[in-house]
Amino acid sequence: MIDDHCHPFSLRAEPLDLSELSLNIDPGDAASERRRADGPWRLAQELLTVRLARYLGCDPGEVAAAREEASRDWQRYVTSLFADAGITDLVMDPSWPPGAGERLEEYAATSGCAIHPMLRLDPMVDAAIEAGASAREIVDDVLARMQAAAGSGYVAFKTILAYRTGLTVDPDASMGQAEASLRSEGPVRRRGKALRDLLLRRALGIAADLGRPFQIHTGIGDSEIRIAEANPLLLEELLRTPEGQAARIVLIHGSYPWHEELAYLATTKPNVWADLSLFNLFSPVTSGGRLLRILDLAPATKILLATDGYHQPELFWFGAQILHDAWGYASAAMREAGARDAWLEDVRSMISEGNARSLYGL
Repeated sequence: MIDDHCHPFSLRAEPLDLSELSLNIDPGDAASERRRADGPWRLAQELLTVRLARYLGCDPGEVAAAREEASRDWQRYVTSLFADAGITDLVMDPSWPPGAGERLEEYAATSGCAIHPMLRLDPMVDAAIEAGASAREIVDDVLARMQAAAGSGYVAFKTILAYRTGLTVDPDASMGQAEASLRSEGPVRRRGKALRDLLLRRALGIAADLGRPFQIHTGIGDSEIRIAEANPLLLEELLRTPEGQAARIVLIHGSYPWHEELAYLATTKPNVWADLSLFNLFSPVTSGGRLLRILDLAPATKILLATDGYHQPELFWFGAQILHDAWGYASAAMREAGARDAWLEDVRSMISEGNARSLYGL
């Protein structure tokens, strides 16, 4: 499997606190205590605990100790997790932690996987706004960095605009409006809407010129996101622009809870792909139903599997396992409906590896 979207994991052994692997990332002792109280009663944590216990050969109540023992040889442990999950390649967003982009060879050696980095645009925009740069300076700098990244082996670009000013993008935002938007009030991540809208349209054009796909965060996210602003249908006007039609766009995270809307966009827009990730980590049991609903409408050539794994390598392993289970559920339903075994095998190969290899030129 090629993991279409993920983040860096720890390069050294750290204690595994499953309660901290949560969509609730609120800071402070009170929030940590809530996570510890709620964690054992989240189905995802229960399933991860049980499956990890089975993998480590211990009782669920002994996972922490068994994992500590297994992780004494961290590289061997991590490599074995990725191998057991069947993951061979990682399309990685190394924007966090700082410096991760300079340690790609270490991630490859530790995981046993090929690493294919992508460039996230939003941190550059945030830093430039904070520094008082003009709209034109920000646009020119970001587009120049995109070209430099493509020249240094980055295989894709990415935005988390849904976490900033939302996906209701005005494709006609002008440079004058972009400059005025920098003077808006509020935290940096909520400032500069017109600038961010203008930049995204231009960035899509650059991505098309460079032949690099562009990932856009849609749907589910952690507790910092305003989920109503993350509906993929909000991108429709942008997708009608020349730039929005020229770039190869990957809408990530299954757009959960708008997975059927995602399937519609992947069906009707020839340059839109659907990435299924993140929801498998936090809503695992119904992942098969979502995969089936997307395959029920969208062509299999437009679907990519991913984990959105981060920090702890067990999340990559668990996310891949859930996707394997999801495929078993979806393929059984399609077989019962009359799909041929040879067709199903081709679909499995496409969504787990072939589509990503073709899209990113791997």
